[in-house]
Amino acid sequence: MFKPVAEALLSGHFICPTAYPDAFEYLSQTHNADKINNLLKPLDRELHNLDGELYYAAYTLVDDSNRGAIKEAFAEIRSQLRPVVEWMDMVMTALGQDMPIRARDEIRLHRLLQAIEHEPSLSEQLNRLTQLTLFKTSKTAITEQLAWVLQKLEQTGYLARPNPHASVYIATGKINYLHRVIAFLNDAESLDLDRHTAGGEDGEQQELFL
Repeated sequence: MFKPVAEALLSGHFICPTAYPDAFEYLSQTHNADKINNLLKPLDRELHNLDGELYYAAYTLVDDSNRGAIKEAFAEIRSQLRPVVEWMDMVMTALGQDMPIRARDEIRLHRLLQAIEHEPSLSEQLNRLTQLTLFKTSKTAITEQLAWVLQKLEQTGYLARPNPHASVYIATGKINYLHRVIAFLNDAESLDLDRHTAGGEDGEQQELFL
């Protein structure tokens, strides 16, 4: 397992028990995590665990050798913020939940579809979702739109389907990472941080990826 786990981490994958059960179990054993860390350290990275639900390789410093990669990774996450947050808001309303989706939460397509079909405001919200870049599609039927949105969330690593023949999705640890990004950006906004000052952007990215 050492090689595939190391390659997944170095490629920027988020390893959680839902998306990568075997790799997560491997990293949950201290001696295996130590071996991975020994590989990552010379590459200016280290293994991080978030909420006990997620492992990922974080940079230990920002310099000219990795600044471009960090900016690219952060830009990708930021581009997904609005569509994923709006999707979570739609799901909370449709299913009558008080808390936002977290890792290991279950999403049943048919239950979600039934709620959306019976509430015009949710149908409109779903339609607006499919106009956003991440979920953009020309599909107009509610069933097709919802299936498309869930498919894109699976492709981007926020959902996983343990059984590819079933319509049950499980939220992955990447959802928790997104919550962390949102919390950081909210804190930055409340502190009135200027991200455009010299070093500001790198400082923000370093805080999130270290």
